[in-house]
Amino acid sequence: MKILPVILMLSSLLYVPVTGQDIVRLVSTEICSCIDTAESLGELEMKLDSCLNVAFENVISLLDEDQQEMMSDENTIDQTVRGVSENLVFYCPKIREIVLAEKKKMHYRMSESEKAKEYYEAGVKAHEEKEHRKAEKYYLKAIRADRNWVYPLDNLGLNYRETGKNKKAIKYYARSLSIYPEGLYALINQAAAYTYMKDFEKALRNYTLLAFLYPDNPEGYFGAARVHFLTGNYEEALVYALYSLKIYTALESEYVKDSRELLSLIREKLKDQGKETLLYEKAKEFGIDLVQN
Repeated sequence: MKILPVILMLSSLLYVPVTGQDIVRLVSTEICSCIDTAESLGELEMKLDSCLNVAFENVISLLDEDQQEMMSDENTIDQTVRGVSENLVFYCPKIREIVLAEKKKMHYRMSESEKAKEYYEAGVKAHEEKEHRKAEKYYLKAIRADRNWVYPLDNLGLNYRETGKNKKAIKYYARSLSIYPEGLYALINQAAAYTYMKDFEKALRNYTLLAFLYPDNPEGYFGAARVHFLTGNYEEALVYALYSLKIYTALESEYVKDSRELLSLIREKLKDQGKETLLYEKAKEFGIDLVQN
């Protein structure tokens, strides 16, 4: 049974509860071990189906007689395979990594249309010179010349954000994401536009997806922390802010100070709720030393 087409839909997969979840988890974990040496989508595709069969055999051998009898039912097997297909990316970061790398190569590239490239480059030049109306015109021409190219869509969205036209920015980032749903640039910038528009639910959806798809990128965590803070969810904000601080620190990023400033604001809110010690407890769990006043 082919499961690759399902796991390729990364951005549509938020955790899907299924019956027999323990078995789904065990099978998924076995598959992860089996495909660990895969380095490309081609290798992954070759390994997945055989690994699924091996994983089933290994897991079934661990079950008691009643469970083994249940797993001999064809409908139960189909349901379990479907559950594995829908949840495998949660249990297997290696698969996410491979699929995202392939999709990035597929979509973050120059167009094959010479006209589209010509218009896009003219748009970039105008954009860099802060000639936003001219940049808009050229980006729109590039989009018409190649409707499946995300670069001009993303840059047009940024152009609109820079001129305060957040609704238009959101629209063109949505078009980009309809082509490349896992696009890092569009997800981040659309989330920022949603935050500015105070559409916090949609902003948080983007930031949470970013943190899931790109766990080594701090921007998803920082954005989620900020949205949780703005909506009064200070304990959730704390966890995401600590994640962002840890990653920014490891990257020696200038944005360490932003995470620390946000944590300071969170501390004041937690202090008002009589929960200030929670900040230091959580920081200790993350291996972060925060000085207590």
